[in-house]
Amino acid sequence: MELEAVHTGTSVRVQVDYRKPHRRGAVGTINKRYGAGEYKAFEVSFPDGQTELFWEHQLEQANDSSLKSKQRRRWWVLW
Repeated sequence: MELEAVHTGTSVRVQVDYRKPHRRGAVGTINKRYGAGEYKAFEVSFPDGQTELFWEHQLEQANDSSLKSKQRRRWWVLW
């Protein structure tokens, strides 16, 4: 994934093959960007209040439509 144009506040999703099971597929917000060229890392904050560093290849940009459809599915599951 190319996160060249991302900025602070961009929503991202952790890849499903990430090593920590509780973070797989989790959505967070970029706080900071580190590095340059091929070695870019991002500090991501999550709704649970924790932050974590990720390499660029471990993230994908979360688009609004996928988040809305996921929320919509949860809504129907609760009923």
